[in-house]
Amino acid sequence: MFRVIPIVCLLGLILHSSCNNSSQPAAVKQNKSINIAPIVPDSVMKYYDFVNGLTQLKLPYPNAYELKEIKDYAHYLGADTFQRVKAGRFAEVNGFTPVIFACDINDHEKRTYLVVYNDNGVEKSRLQVAANVSREPGEEEETVVAVKDTTSTEFTNQWFYIGLDSLIEVRARHSTYVQGSQKVNTSLRFYKIGRKGTIKEVPKEKESFEKYASRFPEHKLPATLDTVSTKELKPVSRLTPYYDFKEESPDPIYALGRLDIGGRATALLYARDTIYLDEGLTYPEVKLITYKKGKEVDRIVVYGGRLGEHSETIYRKCMVDKDASINLQEEDRRELDSTFRFKTVYNMQYEVLPSGKIIGRQATSIVHSSKLYNEKALIKYFKGKRGNHHYASLFHIRAKDNILVGLHEFNKGGENFLEFLTVNKDNKIIDRYTVYNNLKKQKLANVKAKQMENREDDYNERRGRLTCDAIIKLTGKELHITPGGKFVK
Repeated sequence: MFRVIPIVCLLGLILHSSCNNSSQPAAVKQNKSINIAPIVPDSVMKYYDFVNGLTQLKLPYPNAYELKEIKDYAHYLGADTFQRVKAGRFAEVNGFTPVIFACDINDHEKRTYLVVYNDNGVEKSRLQVAANVSREPGEEEETVVAVKDTTSTEFTNQWFYIGLDSLIEVRARHSTYVQGSQKVNTSLRFYKIGRKGTIKEVPKEKESFEKYASRFPEHKLPATLDTVSTKELKPVSRLTPYYDFKEESPDPIYALGRLDIGGRATALLYARDTIYLDEGLTYPEVKLITYKKGKEVDRIVVYGGRLGEHSETIYRKCMVDKDASINLQEEDRRELDSTFRFKTVYNMQYEVLPSGKIIGRQATSIVHSSKLYNEKALIKYFKGKRGNHHYASLFHIRAKDNILVGLHEFNKGGENFLEFLTVNKDNKIIDRYTVYNNLKKQKLANVKAKQMENREDDYNERRGRLTCDAIIKLTGKELHITPGGKFVK
């Protein structure tokens, strides 16, 4: 019987015969290979879609910003249920993809995790890098997520930062409340993603203090610090055991200089570009830290600025002398509102003791001034204020009694009175000086201050005693105050 040959096979035979009949060099062989893409499981494809749908975050990364809210998180984060989850991814590290998950557990508890995945979407490691647990007034204690017993309650807040070198900083603030008293501990740990995708803690560096200090340029005394630029300076390693970064912001710190202070201590100068994002201001900052036998003893800001609530302090014109003195100009600027602003310039002298401790030796001058200090401007300003009596804390004289210089103003029915006061630490009036008195019907005894109201304490307890008169600059004159708080009339 005849067999029917399929047409496809017949065509194949014809083609094969045709190829064999063509002339080719004997030495040439034709090898053909076909690259077939591997079949990717659906689970991996879903992982690729998930990761590629996240915002890619840039380093340095300060905290859980620029994250995208996600709904389908259970497969990648676990079976826990959250009110809201936001996520973002970083560029691959050693072939692994780090993803940040910011999770709202409830209205009073939030936690953030760094999770590392391989190419197949398999989790290799995770680390909690941030947490915020709080309780609102009136909330039952049982609902608070915290470690507690019958006598105490503990709370831990965490926040993180990832630098350009991919070093992960995790800071924690642990607060313990025991029968109304509070104890606070802070910590700072460093981590890195290893070659196998595991997140490992990075230990502190091990080197001698002498080797560490040698990286700081040496300066001879007397040494003056007028301007600061960090462009040519070497950064200080975040892993050094000789600088405590726990209370510092994560921006870089640079090795500015090294001083041998009269055989009393080794002082290292640290510089940084301090940025206040809320105010849009940038201040270079320099800290002088004293060391004895490789251990930090004390520190002081000798250049730069600090912002507070309605206040600002500028440090400049620092000179460290051979007698172990640190001479420094400190300018306090404050504002009661947009109209009433004043400043106080202190020329301070600090001393490095043989132990390395820094103390305030003396204030060689204190000068206080305001553009508002003329009678017409002051009357106009206080006329627009509610009430009849107004007080303002101006500046402090660091003497035996920690003397405060303040202002008291009275106005009612077109009658005006303003005086400067000095009061001791017990708020007893030492002396007073009348700036103007336009009283007619009102009796002075009923108007003048009995004590300083709304008193503000001095935040800088280390400022030394005043050794000469403090000065208040008024229109056309200078008002002097003795170190004991008496006005020179």
